[in-house]
Amino acid sequence: MNLTFWNIDRFLATVNLDESNSLIDLADITFFEPFALVYLGMHLRHHNSLGRTFMIQLPRARDSRDYLARVNFWERFNFHPDVIRRENLRRFHSTTSFNDILDIENTEGVAEEISGSVREILRANAVRIATDTIAEVVAELVDNFAQHSQRSLATCALQYYPRDRRVVFAIGDCGVGIRGSLASNRQYAYLAEKPHHEAASLAFEPLVSRKPEGGTGLTEVADAVMAAQGQLRLSTGDGYVIIRNRRKERGQMALDLSGVQIEVSFSAR
Repeated sequence: MNLTFWNIDRFLATVNLDESNSLIDLADITFFEPFALVYLGMHLRHHNSLGRTFMIQLPRARDSRDYLARVNFWERFNFHPDVIRRENLRRFHSTTSFNDILDIENTEGVAEEISGSVREILRANAVRIATDTIAEVVAELVDNFAQHSQRSLATCALQYYPRDRRVVFAIGDCGVGIRGSLASNRQYAYLAEKPHHEAASLAFEPLVSRKPEGGTGLTEVADAVMAAQGQLRLSTGDGYVIIRNRRKERGQMALDLSGVQIEVSFSAR
């Protein structure tokens, strides 16, 4: 079973949160896309902050287990030191990813640092898929999350798939989410009673922001992704927005997860 944007919410919705040390069973997972990694991590981080703990059943597939070790999944999401030490024995480096899930702190130059790492990965793999656009989109998203995550630490992951000639970048946090953020602006206070997907869709309109003077962050990101014939998928609360082929779709997720999680993907034309 592959975990992707399309099913990670339904997968986690089956976890019984009423149990102590709830089980998340990854035994049958054979593949993790970056969005699923970030979304799963934010699910863990959110519920850990509420005092809930989880027991993880490791993947049976060797490649899946190795991948979690390679991207530092156990360390990033505060698992027991014995688990981290044991799984780190499986780590090996690849040129097609960060070899990590990067936490994003609101420090000077963080957006340029991460987008620079993206350029290095694309250059190392001779990727010709809108390299400048991808780096600019990453910088804009990282800067946006660094400024908005507040007490919730944002996280990002990147993967290049040489066989498919596809680049995927995912980023997310478990903060107040788009609806809560926009509703803090008196102009959009009415959104507090609206579905999450309605607030998320509005956030892509020019000058819609929690700040009184407005902003263009998500608008510019969506425009750049569309110009490069890429796709953007966003989840917030129990809502989602997908933008592809210059069309916007929105709907409901199977899980209500706080914060915002975004995936942008680019393929060779």
